[in-house]
Formats: sequence, C-alpha cells, structure tokens
Amino acid sequence: MAPYLACNDVSVRFYGAPSLTLRNVTISVQKGEKVLLLGPSGCGKSTLLSVLSGIIPGTIEAEVTGDIIRPASVGVMFQDPDAQFCMLTVGDEIAFSLENRAIPRNEMDARIDAAMRQANLFVPKDTLIETLSGGMKQRLALACLLALEADVLFLDEPTAQLDPQGRQDVFYLLKSIAASDMTMVFVEHVLDGLIDWMDRVILLDATGNLIGEGAPQDVLRRYSKEIEAAGIWRPRLFPHTMDEVSADSSHTLQITWRDSLKQSEKRAQTPRQEKPDICNVRDLTISYGKTNVLEQISFDIKKGEWIAIVGENGAGKSTLLKALAGLEKGRRGDIYIQDRPIRKWPATKLYEQVGFVFQNPELQFVTDRVYDEVAFGGRIRKFDESVLSEKTHRLLQEFSLDAHRDAHPFTLSQGQKRRLSVATMLLFEQKLLLLDEPTFGQDEATSNQLLARLMQRKKQGTAIVMVTHDMDIVDQYADRVLWVSDGTIRFDGAPYHLFSSEEEIPGLIRPLSYEWERRMRNERYQHPIGTR
Repeated sequence: MAPYLACNDVSVRFYGAPSLTLRNVTISVQKGEKVLLLGPSGCGKSTLLSVLSGIIPGTIEAEVTGDIIRPASVGVMFQDPDAQFCMLTVGDEIAFSLENRAIPRNEMDARIDAAMRQANLFVPKDTLIETLSGGMKQRLALACLLALEADVLFLDEPTAQLDPQGRQDVFYLLKSIAASDMTMVFVEHVLDGLIDWMDRVILLDATGNLIGEGAPQDVLRRYSKEIEAAGIWRPRLFPHTMDEVSADSSHTLQITWRDSLKQSEKRAQTPRQEKPDICNVRDLTISYGKTNVLEQISFDIKKGEWIAIVGENGAGKSTLLKALAGLEKGRRGDIYIQDRPIRKWPATKLYEQVGFVFQNPELQFVTDRVYDEVAFGGRIRKFDESVLSEKTHRLLQEFSLDAHRDAHPFTLSQGQKRRLSVATMLLFEQKLLLLDEPTFGQDEATSNQLLARLMQRKKQGTAIVMVTHDMDIVDQYADRVLWVSDGTIRFDGAPYHLFSSEEEIPGLIRPLSYEWERRMRNERYQHPIGTR
C-alpha cells in the first residue's frame, strides 16, 4: 500500500549548524493512522514534524535531502497558540484561515460553526482571544485547522502550556476527533492520556537517528533500555490500568505509590526549621485595567525553602512570580526583599539577589552565542575571566549544551532553550530563584538533572519559587505549595495536605499515588469490613 505521508532517507542541517539535526530518516504513515514521535529533548522530533508538514524548508530555511510525500492540505498545532493567532476575535481568527484558502464567503459561517462545535469551543464569535484561557486558545487553534478540513494534523506538544485538567480535556477532545479517521502526527513529552490511543510510536535517539517503531506497548517493552538510557519520559500508568493496580497489592506501581505517600507524609509532618525570611509579601493586589488579577496576597519566603505555585491557566501564577522579581507593579500592598521594599532596590542590586527564568526563554536571550549567553551576567559584573570560563564551561556540560556552545540561542530546540535560560541564572549565587515552568519541554533525564541542581542550590540556602503544572514535581520537591485560584491563595502548606484532602482542586489533577489512595479510601468507605 502506498504511503499517505512519508519521508525517505531524509537528513536536515540548519545553516551554520556544525552537524545534522536528522540523519537518514525513513518513515511512512498510512491514512487515518495516529503516530507519536518519541525521543530525548533536542533529538529532532519537532524538526521531523516540520519537514513532514512542509514548514521546513518552506518557511524555516534549512538544507534538506531525501524525498517527502504529503497530501495537499495539512494543519499544524504548536505549543504556544498565541504564536498562531493574527486576529482579535474568535470568529475572525477562524475566518482568516478560511480566507487564506479562498473559501467563498457564503460558505464560511457554516464551516466556522461546524469547526467550533467539533473543537468544543462554545463561546460567542466576537469573544476577544486575549480573554480565553490556555485550554480555550488551543481549542481555537484546533478549530482553525478543522475549518480548513486538513488531510493531516501535526501537533507539536499542544498541551505543553496547559494546566493538568486543561491537558486532559485537550487530549480527550483530540481522541474524539481521531475517531473520525483523521491522520495525526504528535510530538509530546506528557504521554499519559495520549499514548494509549496511538497506533504507532516512532523512536529517535539523541543524534536524530530512527532506532525503532511499532505499537506503543511493544516499543516501550522492546526498547526499554534505550528509552531509559536516553532519559525519555515514560507513561506513569500505561500499559497498566488503575483497576489492575488497585486489585493487586503486590503490583510494582502500588508498592511504589505506597512508599511515595509515606515519604510525602513524613516530609509534611517534619517541623519547619526556623530560618530567616528572604522575601515578604503583604496585602499585594495586582490589576490589569479595572480587573484585579490578584487581591490581598500575603505570604513569606524563607531561606532555603522550595515553594511551588500551582493553579489553573490564567489564575495569576506568572503574574505573581513577575511581581516577586520586580517586573510587575502592584496596585496596592508591598513586597520586601530582605526587609527592604522591592521598589527601593536599584535594579542592578536587586538582580544580584533575585534570579528570574521566564516561561518563554527567548525573552531573556541577549547575545548571539550560547557560551556568551551563560557568561554574559558574569562579564557585566566583571568576574575574573578564568573563573567565569570555568563556571560557564561546567554549566554547559551539566546542561548538555557544550556541543552547542558556538550556536545562536535561537537555533536551539525548545528544550535546549529552556536549559540555557536556567543555566544563565545558576551562574550566580542569588538568594532567591524564581522559575516559570522550568521543566516543560524537557525529557526525563534533563528534568531530573535540572531539579538536582536546584536542590543543590536549596541546600546552600537559596530559596526556590517555581510555577509548574507538574504535580509529581510539586509532591517530590516542594516544601510548600501555594494554590492560586480566583485571585487569591486558596491553600498554603505541604503538598501532601493539599493532594490528600477531599477538596476538589480546579485545574489540577493529583499525582497517581493520591488518586489511587482516594480510590481505595472511597472503596473502604462504601464497603466497610464485615459488610461485603
């Protein structure tokens, strides 16, 4: 059978790059097939997706060799939906994509309505895009593609910036669309909720070589050693089910979950050491126009404390983090850094105390070379060049960036850009590190490496404040979690107490160990001993 979508012996080299990003890759996809591209961060997954979709070399210049077969109409859904939008309102955005395809005006309304229904986007067409949540924006991006009636959908980490509930909702929606015989190609790090309905997984190694493919369960079993060695994320539950795990007390996952819960409970019960405050937030209110995004927020950050900030998309998490860095001004209230109001700190002095890693790493790049990006702050502060060289070289090695030391930061993969943005902050000895989603787009190995570096800084007395959607990281690393909802802090305490509570937590999904514990607790409640 002739392939519907394929590439044969394809290699890709970006101009100025010292080596190939993809090497002699040959794959084929049949009509209606759902395929997941899996590999470590920076291995070329997004590059392969861009080649198959025609973005490379059509829009992004690169040297491409080999043959490519694709149907006439394709659609691409990116990590950041805002990067795709051109118009102000929902209806105009979908209409814009139809206009580019020269769809007659009298056909547009029906196609827009149908696409919005299919994408579960039930909002008025004149809704401003900027008022939508992250999950709703991704539904709009999907509606734009569905309106075009594309033959293939390419999805490059479409849930990377969504809260856990939003991610689950988008996966559920995409699964329902997949049932209509739509051909789909995914790049995704979060596999739970996705891999179980893929037809095939294509596995790449760190150098862009294809090393295996097959049904998801077969690939996970056959290439388990290669996947572990490459540090690729594996699903937390698949191919098992919660029913299967719950029914077998000797199941490996159940044993792991029980041990994890005991450790989390022990950490929660350990008395907090009395340490000096690094930062104090008092009655902070931040407004956008006439709307209060955060209202009367108060909390303290102590030396050597790790705090996770969680909540739904649009809850104000990133806004709060920016305020702690002096990048967002409060309407009322105060922030104190070492007992001094943040507004009275000169910027150069403040950033000797506070490091900030943006959600979008490109916002903080200021040089044309990876090495210079890491060394930049040290040169501004007139570090001794030999000391600076040693520290920079060590960071590049620790973050697997040494091979890219002479590359332009913008030519890196998204995961590599994220690692670079964090490395630039770890050059210094700030007392407070603020990180906005530092692990998104990272494979398991580099995420663990980054978290280990942050833990090392914590032990040295640095306070870590991190916005994240990864509840397992919150459970395993954070001393405290701040749940931000409806413009205020709804919870401030140990992660164990938040996740083990009976309260619903909008936008969040508890780690699997807690979901299992709640399930077992409910079963015991419904079937007490002696009633079965």
